[in-house]
Amino acid sequence: MAKTGKFYHEVQNLTDVPVTTTFLAPQRSDIDLYNTSVGSSPRAPGSPFAGRLEGMVIRVKAIAGGATKLTIKITHSATGTQVIIPDTEATIALEVGTLTEGGVAYSFDFAHLHTDDGLHIFYKTDFGTCTVDALELYWSE
Repeated sequence: MAKTGKFYHEVQNLTDVPVTTTFLAPQRSDIDLYNTSVGSSPRAPGSPFAGRLEGMVIRVKAIAGGATKLTIKITHSATGTQVIIPDTEATIALEVGTLTEGGVAYSFDFAHLHTDDGLHIFYKTDFGTCTVDALELYWSE
């Protein structure tokens, strides 16, 4: 019997990314939507993508200089062109007992069709600096 219903996928990037107050090419995380960490991948990396971007959780550390917000931009290009999710800001929620570590969450409801499965998430802060140390993006089919 064929599967029916909605299937969720999680994609992670655990590479540290230092972040300042300006979108810059090195201040990004690269992900392949079909390189899922939970469940099986429906297609091979590099295949056309058809799904719904649902949300993202980002952990930050080394918060300094008064950074209280993290703004993201999601593009198809590693240079920051071909924007698919425009500048979206969230307040950094500090972890209990610390002033230098926290996280943000974003919610999307975006049907996404593209010739490949690569996305690039760019970051900037409102003030000061921080380091993104983990990104989890969730999508469904």
